[in-house]
Amino acid sequence: MAGASRELEKTGIPGMDAILGGGIPKGSIVTVSGETGSGKTTLAMQFLVEGAESHDEPGLFISFDEQKARIAENMSMYGWDLFELEREKKVVFIEYPMHEVDQFLSNESTVKDLINLLGVKRLVIDPIAPIALTFEDRDKRRMGFAKLIETIRGWGCTVMILSDDSVAISEGVPGTAYGIEDVCDGFVRLYYLHRKGSRKRYIEAIKLRGARHDNRIVEMEIGPKGISVYPKKALTL
Repeated sequence: MAGASRELEKTGIPGMDAILGGGIPKGSIVTVSGETGSGKTTLAMQFLVEGAESHDEPGLFISFDEQKARIAENMSMYGWDLFELEREKKVVFIEYPMHEVDQFLSNESTVKDLINLLGVKRLVIDPIAPIALTFEDRDKRRMGFAKLIETIRGWGCTVMILSDDSVAISEGVPGTAYGIEDVCDGFVRLYYLHRKGSRKRYIEAIKLRGARHDNRIVEMEIGPKGISVYPKKALTL
């Protein structure tokens, strides 16, 4: 029906759906960026665990950085048994060492076949940097990203692509180091700022097509059960 709203995927992160306008529009591809230690991998994994445990939506985590054993061990502190979820084929991992990134780019059909076999609905790619570095210059990178996003969109998943960057909050509208957010449907930025003698975490939904998202930078924290977002606690500069 023309004008009908898109179905929304619940993130499973307390308070986050509120700033996204109810959730992530199904089938969207969202860049999640932030400095090292800001909580990107935790946020993305919480999104996958929510899908697997609460919505019967299998997830796939494609890593170009950490090994799955290390990720699973780190995430166990939140009570998430990723080894068990993988045995049950609810959250599955694919590891590509940095020297094998070209195999991912040239054999996307392998990933698509796995997605179809397992019925994967939620996908995380962490991080984008190794893919970005395969392109010779900015123009080729943008064209390569556009092709990659078109391919990923064909997989029929709701996707988070993680990107490190170090753009300061005072520099206007933030962006990633490689511009992947330009060709994605959404862009969520995590901040880890020094405030009054200590560091505090914040989150901002910069864009999300098909959703009426909050435009403020709001407080978040990483606790014993993962990330929580507090929409009523806005950052005051």
